[in-house]
Amino acid sequence: MKFFATTFLVTLVTSAVAVAVPHSNTSSTDVGKKILSTAMTAKGTPYAWGGGSCSGPSDDQPPYDYGDVGYDCSGLVCWAVCKVTGRDLFTEGLRVTSSMYCASESKLGYKKYPLSKRRAGDAIFFGGECDCNESGSIHHVGLMMDSGDRMWNAPNDRVNQVQENSIKGFGEEPCPYVIRFTS
Repeated sequence: MKFFATTFLVTLVTSAVAVAVPHSNTSSTDVGKKILSTAMTAKGTPYAWGGGSCSGPSDDQPPYDYGDVGYDCSGLVCWAVCKVTGRDLFTEGLRVTSSMYCASESKLGYKKYPLSKRRAGDAIFFGGECDCNESGSIHHVGLMMDSGDRMWNAPNDRVNQVQENSIKGFGEEPCPYVIRFTS
């Protein structure tokens, strides 16, 4: 009986300590890594132009109705953000890559950092001159896998599936800012 009482007391004390620790103390690094980890579960999912929602992969959209079900680049990022934070960038008008990149920090609700400060889970963008005044200039987004050259994305390329790519090997320079997702 003494063993049971001691075990019960230890369990009770351990439970009390666990309850006392706040769960909302998640850093932005943790949120970014969780978003990246979630996006990585879509490895090999087909590229589908306009594909993706908070529910997951979806049909490609006109004018590219090929019958594919999957994600495009921004659909993948927005889906992962939705899954981790509960925030629906699709319905907030931030689903399109250029809309996300060009949004003010107050509309976006996330902070932008210089590319040189990038870290795992940050959204990295591509688009020629990265000019927010030029329609279609910013055309691709991925998630940084580290602070170096690796990104996770859904490129429209010869492979056409969610995968890891090199930033240097992507074929153009990234835009000067990344977006850091926080809860």
